Amino acid sequence: MVTVVIALPLQASGAPSDAPPPLPRPRPAEAPPRTAPHEAAPAEHAQPEPAIDQACLDRLGAAGIEFESITLPPASKSGCAIDTPVRLKAVKLAPRWRISIRLPDEPTLSCRFGERFGHWLRDLVAPLIAGELAVELKSVRTGPGYECRNRNRAEAGKISAHASGLAADVASFELANGRTLTVKPQGDEHMQATVAAIRVAACGWFTTVLGPGSDAAHADHMHVDIMQHGSSDRYRICQ
Repeated sequence: MVTVVIALPLQASGAPSDAPPPLPRPRPAEAPPRTAPHEAAPAEHAQPEPAIDQACLDRLGAAGIEFESITLPPASKSGCAIDTPVRLKAVKLAPRWRISIRLPDEPTLSCRFGERFGHWLRDLVAPLIAGELAVELKSVRTGPGYECRNRNRAEAGKISAHASGLAADVASFELANGRTLTVKPQGDEHMQATVAAIRVAACGWFTTVLGPGSDAAHADHMHVDIMQHGSSDRYRICQ
């Protein structure tokens, strides 16, 4: 008789005979896709810094126009920017400049408009008031000057000249005798005629002159600016 011997694998001592086969190692988690470094978005409506017109600043100083050079904060909407912004404080009267026309509101204007506005006050408004009313001009209320907004504060439409620092809104002229010459019509016919003369003469200095009677938005002040209308700065809007 032949004896057949079959060799069987030995099991570890104490190991169960029905142990499951080992599981495969889990796959490593996939790395997130690589992206380019995040660049900070530019500030909303950021405007390039315009070059400073030093020659204009020098002319302001030589003309006796007191001012402060300033930097504007970021604009709240596109299209609002000023070339060489200044804050006007006073206009000295020639020839000795011992008397100044104060600007209590210290309007923020572009240098080139501030130059025009200062000369207008000194060379036209002050002499006209002195001739008509026999009193010196002490100060002028102008409002803020620069405002980032549309024309007449409308929700839509063209951007205002104020948004470029090229405009001012004159509300009143304060006189050395304590009286106030308001642009809004008042009872004194002589004073009202003086304001009318200032307004008519302003058309020779500015491209736009609006005031009471032009529209509801200008019922209590005189708006003056040097925005170009059309292809030439010779075109005037005087109402």
